[in-house]
Amino acid sequence: MACRFEITERVQFSETDMAGIVHFSNFFRYMERVEHAFFRSLGMSIFEHGEDKVAWPRVHASCDYMAPLKFEEEFRVELLVEEVRDKVIRHLIRLWHLDGTLAGEGRLTVACVRKDPDSGKMKAVSIPDRIRSKIEAAPAEMLARPPR
Repeated sequence: MACRFEITERVQFSETDMAGIVHFSNFFRYMERVEHAFFRSLGMSIFEHGEDKVAWPRVHASCDYMAPLKFEEEFRVELLVEEVRDKVIRHLIRLWHLDGTLAGEGRLTVACVRKDPDSGKMKAVSIPDRIRSKIEAAPAEMLARPPR
C-alpha cells in the first residue's frame, strides 16, 4: 500500500509574477498535479468512467509558504497520505527546493462522492475497497514537520 509519492517540477514563466517568483495560487496547482500523479502511479485516475465511478471534490485546501520558488527553478513536490477515513482522504503536500529547503506545505482534503442517479446530486460515499486497498496513512515520523 502507498503512503508517499513525489514528482519533480520546473517553474514556468506563466506561473510567476513580475519579480519571477511563483504566484501563490500556483502552489495549489502543483499540489493537484502530485495528487493526480499519485493516483496514476497506483493504476487509477482521479477521473473515472463507468457505473461504479467516484469523484474527489476538495472540501479543504490550505498552504503555508516558507521560501519562494523562482522562474526555471526545479523543485520536488512530495505527497504524504496523512489520513484515510471512510469517505475522506487528507493529503499533506510539501514543496522542496532541490537544496532541501522547504518552500511550502499544504493540505488537501478530498471527499469520495458518487452522483445520485435519482437526484443528480453528488453524495459522499465510502471509499471503494479497490481504492482503499492501495492507500494507507503515512507513519507519524514521515508526517512530522522537518526542521527549518
